[in-house]
Amino acid sequence: MAIYDFSKAELKVPTVAEPVTESSSISVKDRLFSTTATRLFFVLLLLADALWVCYAVAQIVFCVLAFSITAGKKGKEGMERAWLNLQRSLVCGVSLFLALFSPAFGIMIACTYFLMYDKTGIEEVVPSSLRSQFTEFLPKEDTISGK
Repeated sequence: MAIYDFSKAELKVPTVAEPVTESSSISVKDRLFSTTATRLFFVLLLLADALWVCYAVAQIVFCVLAFSITAGKKGKEGMERAWLNLQRSLVCGVSLFLALFSPAFGIMIACTYFLMYDKTGIEEVVPSSLRSQFTEFLPKEDTISGK
């Protein structure tokens, strides 16, 4: 194992004669494009989420009608599932709206909801490419596959 003596290390500071190259920095055009593309994709996801909210509301209305017509014999399980879908769609909508202004904060809101209140939603709503990142935060008995 090598031993380094950091007290004798020299710190090289660029002087005026040595210009600092900006080849590693991101240009303004690239930054503007990435910011615009990110916001555009969040707007598209927000529009898709609005359709999901409409579907969830229609599902609740249908289940309430089925429950009313059958005098409570059918539709109770569907109402519970529809209510859960409406909650998930509203949380995703709020987080996508916040992500328009601050992407990290919007994603944090959604992740916090699914980690704290709806662990089964991780398997049903979160894309499979991100699901593996959630497993490190869940205890072994609450893993996604074991529920």
